[in-house]
Amino acid sequence: MTYTGSHQLIEEETLPLFYQKRYYPVKIGDIFKQQYRIIAKLGYGAYSTFCLARDERSKQYISLKVCIEDGTETSPVVNEVAMLRRLSEFAREADHPGLDFTRLARDIFEIDGPYGRHYCIATKPQGSSLRTLQETFADAIFPRTLVKSLVHHISPQNVLTAFGDETIFKDIEDQESQDPSTPIMNDGVPVYRSRPVTVELSGIPILTDFGQMRLAEPMNNDWWMSDSYRAPEVLLKLPWAFPVDVWSVGVMLLEGRSLFDPIDRVHDQYVLPLALSQYIGYLGPPPLEMIKRSPLFQTYFDEEGKF
Repeated sequence: MTYTGSHQLIEEETLPLFYQKRYYPVKIGDIFKQQYRIIAKLGYGAYSTFCLARDERSKQYISLKVCIEDGTETSPVVNEVAMLRRLSEFAREADHPGLDFTRLARDIFEIDGPYGRHYCIATKPQGSSLRTLQETFADAIFPRTLVKSLVHHISPQNVLTAFGDETIFKDIEDQESQDPSTPIMNDGVPVYRSRPVTVELSGIPILTDFGQMRLAEPMNNDWWMSDSYRAPEVLLKLPWAFPVDVWSVGVMLLEGRSLFDPIDRVHDQYVLPLALSQYIGYLGPPPLEMIKRSPLFQTYFDEEGKF
């Protein structure tokens, strides 16, 4: 890939699997669906860029997530759209306390890009991510009192008011008006730096990003979960259910760092044998009865369960 001029890679360009043609070339001032006017870029990820926008019909601020072009059946983008639509149906039919902690879609639509179709997801804008908040503390470690607050406030008996002060978004709009973002051109495609959102130690945690969400079926069999947090039963390709979420939380909390890194950094790909060796090295061998049910048993283990 060539660049217009010489520049340091920024934002989504720095991601290991970045491919420019999969991202929609969002520009400040663009109007989507003849309704949503882009004000500023707020962030990026492996599957999207997201912007602060203004709904010109309701005159409200919204967050607009512009997803990469990816229509494959197993795509996190396709899965997130399906899960958000299902959650919206549930929200219309039920009165559940968990909805107060869930970032539902206000609108989902598609647009045509230079190389394919892109899903766009409009939601209520929120404050900083927990990751951004975490980076404001020394060594990126949350204070104990804040962790307790985050955990204990997620309760049907104690639902707090979600962050709703829109002055923070008006400030971003004013900043963009007074000091417009200058994009760096990548093969004629603009790449903007994200506008920082003011970090506030208030509000409640809101669940978002449902690309890896799954339905609570009695048993699932698909390959799932982030590479660093994959539960043993998923790793061994065994049936799994919602308890695997507990594993993910435990892996993050146990040592304050990632316990496993099963990635070939040269080729940026997941290595299953490396993952197995790291899990076994840290936790010891899995129960023989468990691995005998795994389709990986004959490939990676002997009859006594030794790796």
